[in-house]
Amino acid sequence: MSGQPRIYPNLNPSAAVPVDRGQVFRLSSFAGNYRARRGKEHGQYVPNARFVFVKMMTGETLMHPRFRHPALAEGRPVVYAGEASFNNGKLDWWSNGSGNYRPDPDHAVQAGLPMEQFFTYEQILKGVHRERR
Repeated sequence: MSGQPRIYPNLNPSAAVPVDRGQVFRLSSFAGNYRARRGKEHGQYVPNARFVFVKMMTGETLMHPRFRHPALAEGRPVVYAGEASFNNGKLDWWSNGSGNYRPDPDHAVQAGLPMEQFFTYEQILKGVHRERR
């Protein structure tokens, strides 16, 4: 990968349903730990579940455990999209699992997440991410 980042359009405009933006988490990391803020709340959450995420053109990573990718991105193009699993603030694994954006593994670095914890969607389906523990 070189030059300009690859931008992924929403392939399913009807999936960009309005959601309560106050329920959308913004991911941040510090020293290998992850935290999330939601809406206008001042507190931080320690992610401890599987989330759908999008890396926006603004650089922020938005996520939610149930909202679909186009709902998180409000139908806009993204730099990357996928799923991420956290265990008490630690990233277990992440993937390019998004049927609405279909990001390719060759551009996974654009997500800004640790590449050593990246698995393709196909590897997740086969359980490869569980074998490395």
